Amino acid sequence: MPAILTTNQLCVSFGEHQVINDVNLCIERGKLVSIIGPNGAGKTTLFNLISGQIKPTRGDISFNGETVTKLPVPMRVRRGIGRSFQLTNIFPELTVLENIRLSLQAAGKDYYSIFPKLSLRRRQLTAADELAEKCMLSDKKEVFAQHLAHGDKRKLEIAMLLALKTELLLLDEPTAGISVDDIPAILEVIERIKSEGRHTIVLIEHKMEMVLHLSDELIVLFNGELLAKGDPKEIIKDERVQTAYLGGMHSESIKSG
Repeated sequence: MPAILTTNQLCVSFGEHQVINDVNLCIERGKLVSIIGPNGAGKTTLFNLISGQIKPTRGDISFNGETVTKLPVPMRVRRGIGRSFQLTNIFPELTVLENIRLSLQAAGKDYYSIFPKLSLRRRQLTAADELAEKCMLSDKKEVFAQHLAHGDKRKLEIAMLLALKTELLLLDEPTAGISVDDIPAILEVIERIKSEGRHTIVLIEHKMEMVLHLSDELIVLFNGELLAKGDPKEIIKDERVQTAYLGGMHSESIKSG
């Protein structure tokens, strides 16, 4: 399977502090890859580098065979790199359906138009309705986003990323702040997207049970460096990972999450 994303000797420093150090990644198209590591390992910084929020001190990033290291965020988005944040990024005073429709408009050639043609708007609303259903928001389509529960805001953010024709979804702790009862719905949305096989998902998540259930591959960062990469069931048995991530706790503790 060809790679959709690669990084080559990726580094970033803030002053004298090296946050990411020579990270070489190869993310295969259509896979779901989870990134784990202790707090301060560099996980979110790595996402910031891939999505363009910050520029590397050294190294390169390639997406679909094109070097995107120097491209700004909007140009990366239009090429198919979409990223969620630990805090949701939506339009609170618009309905769920209009949030998704605006994302569809942004992905089209008429993204600058304040008043799109009626026929186009109807097609966008139909597509928005389908994405709302996919992300388990069909019963919330006319609800203003500010009134959604936190779990539904997460689902809306994912729907908006899909509307942008995102090929690579970078999901930064999609279950952060969500109640235990709402986590299965987020899990189902991610599984639905994965099962389609049209998107590559890179996930930062601390809930190990969820990571092991979803992931095709696991990446472990420690002190800004790539510590391990491979099959999740093999990675959690690695003594280096157990020591770095959980202070030497046994793999059974990792499995229990």
